[in-house]
Amino acid sequence: MKKINLFAIVGILSLALASCGNEPVAPIPDSFPKKHLIEEFTSQECVYCPYGMDCVSAYIEDDPNWIVVLHHAGYAKDHFTVSGSSTIAGALSVKSAPTITIDRTSTNYGAGKAVTFNPGYLERTAKTQFDETTYASVVINNTYEPETRQLMVRISGAVTKTDYPDLTLTVLLKESGMVDYQADGNYTYEGWQEFRHCNAVRAFMSGAKGDDITVNDSRYSAVYTLTLDEKWVPENCMVVAFLSEAFKPVVQAEQQPVVAGSKGGADIKHGGIKAVPVTDYYPEPSATNGPSSYSGIDVDTMTYAQAAYASYTDYGFNFWQIMAYNPAPTVLVNRTQCVPFAAIYLFTQLTETTIPAGTYPLLTTLEPGTAYAGFRDDKQFLIEGSEYYYADKAYFSQGYVQPVVEWLIADGTLTVTNEGWELVGHARNGADIHLVGSTPISVSGKAQAPRKSLSKSFCPTPALY
Repeated sequence: MKKINLFAIVGILSLALASCGNEPVAPIPDSFPKKHLIEEFTSQECVYCPYGMDCVSAYIEDDPNWIVVLHHAGYAKDHFTVSGSSTIAGALSVKSAPTITIDRTSTNYGAGKAVTFNPGYLERTAKTQFDETTYASVVINNTYEPETRQLMVRISGAVTKTDYPDLTLTVLLKESGMVDYQADGNYTYEGWQEFRHCNAVRAFMSGAKGDDITVNDSRYSAVYTLTLDEKWVPENCMVVAFLSEAFKPVVQAEQQPVVAGSKGGADIKHGGIKAVPVTDYYPEPSATNGPSSYSGIDVDTMTYAQAAYASYTDYGFNFWQIMAYNPAPTVLVNRTQCVPFAAIYLFTQLTETTIPAGTYPLLTTLEPGTAYAGFRDDKQFLIEGSEYYYADKAYFSQGYVQPVVEWLIADGTLTVTNEGWELVGHARNGADIHLVGSTPISVSGKAQAPRKSLSKSFCPTPALY
C-alpha cells in the first residue's frame, strides 16, 4: 500500500475534480449532505452476531446515506480479521460482539448514551438525532486494472470551516459475498458452514486510525494504491473513505465500487442458509415406535441425571429440574456431537429438601405434586467429552434440529425412586414414550429462580452448570 500527495500531480487532481459531480469546483457551498458510518464489531465465533447484522440492516433500510463496515475484531479473531480492525476495536474499548458505533460519536440510543452499544437497541434509536449536513466532503475515484489487480484510489474533498479541527482520512477496502462459517444460536452452536458474509474489512489503505490531511484553499486530496488479493472478488469490493476529527467523531463518509459499473457487493445480503430439516437427524417416529426411532440409536435409557431446585415462597412449593442424558450414543449434527437428553420439571411442597419419591402426573400447568417435561433455550454443554445440543420450542415449530425432549409430552407420569426414575407417557404426535433414569438423582445445587411470574406458558430455565 502506498500513499501519494496529490498536489504533486496537478493533472490528476484536475481530472478527479472534474469527473465527479458531487464535488463542486467553485464556489464551495456552506455545507454538504452528511453520510453516516456504522461500524459493527463482529466475529465468526459470535452466536449473536447474525442477529446484530439483521438489526443494522433493518435500521438503515438500504438508505444510501448510511454506510456499513464490519470489523471482525473486539471478540475473537477469525478468517476475516485484519490488524487495523483490531486497532480500532482497541481504541474504542470494544470487548464484546456484536457492538456498533455510529460516526464514533456519543449517541442517544435505546438504553442510554454511549459511543458503542449493542445493535439490538437500534430499533429504539432515533435517526433524527444525527445531523443531515456537515462541513466537509469526501469524493472517491477508483481506477482498477484487472490484469494486475492494481487499484488506485483518488480521494479529494472540500472543507467549509476556516477553523476546522485536525482532520484524519481513513481509507479501507471491504468485500461482500464471501461464503464461510458463522456461529449462530438459531441453528447450531458450532455454526453454519456456508454463511454469506458482507461488508467485511479486507485491508486498510491508510493507517487504521487515519492519516493526517493538509487543507489548501479549503481543499484536500490524496492517492492510495493496493494490490487485491487473488481470493477477493473485485466486483464485490468497495472502497470506503471517511474523515474524522482526529480519531473520532466521523465528519463525513463515502463509498464507491472498486470496479466501475458494478454494485460493489451492495446488492448482496448476509445469511442465505436454510434450516437443517429435523428429519435429517431425528426421523419422525410412528405412533407405535418408541424414542429410539428419533435418531436410529437406543435412547430409552438415560444413564446420567442431575437436578437442581429453586424455592418459590410466594407460591408455596419448590421447583426441581431433572436433566437426564446419555453421553455414550451420539449423532453428528453439522459439527456438533448430539446426545439424547430430557429435561423434566418437578413441583413439590416447599418443605421438601430433597426430591421426594412418588408418582407425579405430567401436566402443562405448574402445580405442586405435578411434573412437566419441557425445553430450555439454545445451549451446548460438554459431558465427559461429548456435546449435547438442544433448541427451544420456537425452533421446533420451524423444523430445526431438535432433541428427544421436543417430541414429549402429551400425557404420562413420572415416578421417582431411590434408585432412579421412570417416565411413561405419549409424545405430542402419539408415539409411546418410555424413558428410564438408571442412576439415583443427585442434587447438584440450587437453580437460578426465574424472575417472571408463573403462568401456564411459563417454562423455567435454571442454570445447572
